[in-house]
Amino acid sequence: MTAPANIDGATLHSIELEQAILGAVLVNNSVFDIIESKLTASDFFEPLHCEIFDAIAKVRASHGVVTPALIIASIGGDANQVIVEGMTRRRYIARLAAEASVPRNALAYAKQIREFADRRKILATVETMSFGIQGNQPAADIAGAGIELLDEIAMQASAGSTPQVSLREANDKSLARMQHGMQNPGKLAGMSCGLRGLDSKTGGLKRGELFILAGRPGMGKTALGLCIARATAEAGEPTFFSSLEMGDVSLSDRSLADCAFERNRPIPYYDIANGTLNDAQAQRVIEAARQQRDWPLKIDPAPGLTVSQIAARARRHKQTLERQGLRLGPVIVDHMHIVRPSNRYSGARVNEVGEISAALKGLAKELDVPVIALAQLSRALESRDDKRPTMADLRDSGTIEQDADAIIFVYREAYYLERSTGANAEQEAARVDRLIDAKDQLEAIVAKQRNGPTGTVHLFCNIACNAVRDQEGI
Repeated sequence: MTAPANIDGATLHSIELEQAILGAVLVNNSVFDIIESKLTASDFFEPLHCEIFDAIAKVRASHGVVTPALIIASIGGDANQVIVEGMTRRRYIARLAAEASVPRNALAYAKQIREFADRRKILATVETMSFGIQGNQPAADIAGAGIELLDEIAMQASAGSTPQVSLREANDKSLARMQHGMQNPGKLAGMSCGLRGLDSKTGGLKRGELFILAGRPGMGKTALGLCIARATAEAGEPTFFSSLEMGDVSLSDRSLADCAFERNRPIPYYDIANGTLNDAQAQRVIEAARQQRDWPLKIDPAPGLTVSQIAARARRHKQTLERQGLRLGPVIVDHMHIVRPSNRYSGARVNEVGEISAALKGLAKELDVPVIALAQLSRALESRDDKRPTMADLRDSGTIEQDADAIIFVYREAYYLERSTGANAEQEAARVDRLIDAKDQLEAIVAKQRNGPTGTVHLFCNIACNAVRDQEGI
């Protein structure tokens, strides 16, 4: 692309840098090993340089060594093509090698070439958005496409800044964590989710990890997710809740009912929504609102977002917190199966969900926060007698199982008991007796945990009040 008149081309590319890095690789293959993860052929401004770098990568992969002769041979008949008067491709490649000197910091050269490439991508995005305006496209579509493209640059830059560490350095970190645990017995490795049983099983919410809360509709996924959000915010951990399914007022109703919950005097969230309360109940809800007023829980109720858009919003919130000297805590996404996929795998649902899952894991690592993603399960389990979920019930994609650090299935037997009837009087009596026992029970089934045990945690749950508690605390 050509630079706009008001932008100096020197801020967008450097032919000299590109020639230097290509020549260095041709005379010293170890340079390629240093820069391989930082550059792709498309990062070069000059088309011939793109072609040469692509040939270098292919020759390195197939032969293990790169020489000017091998690169010229890989180009084949095109090597004799004249690129400027008196200069063929063959002679140009030979000249790059002949005039090369290995820079002391090849990595810095590669990073600057990538920086130029990112700037050109930003300009191209601006141009695309300008065409959208000229074409009278909806502003939301233009902005959405721009955010997705720009966020890709931001995420790649963040991933590129993650330092490599030696085994010795990693060992030092492991020992420091071990010593901290020995000096602080009973202290969680991560943030408390507000439920002792679940904390004991998982070790808390750890930064950089992806947690999946999965279940069929009505099982209490949002109830558990919102209770965790409320507990972390109450503990002072700034929490970001991306609510793709439910509006902010609906979440507020549930949070107020949860905060005001008393087992013998429950206030269902739908009574708060409808205003069907007496004065005493209203006073309890007002007091719950007062308690929550200063909790650092940010709700983003925007629907139809892509992972890139969620990431951009969470990243902006993180930056705002950092300016205040604070650190972002959990990011909760409700729920991942209604995250809008990118156009990359349009129509291929398995690949779309896999891309979303991988991006959420990437977000956890990039922002160094726990990401808790709620997920739907396949309706196939409804046909089984035992409807407790298994890994096979994860909907649309097995890559969720690969990407997640922990998978917790949410199951309420009472949901199914309430919707069934016994075949005869004896079975109906047994169903009612079992319903009485299971009415306020929720099973959090830790089906996968990369760094800990699996098993079932039994919790108390009043679904009408969005209240989830440890059983012994009720």
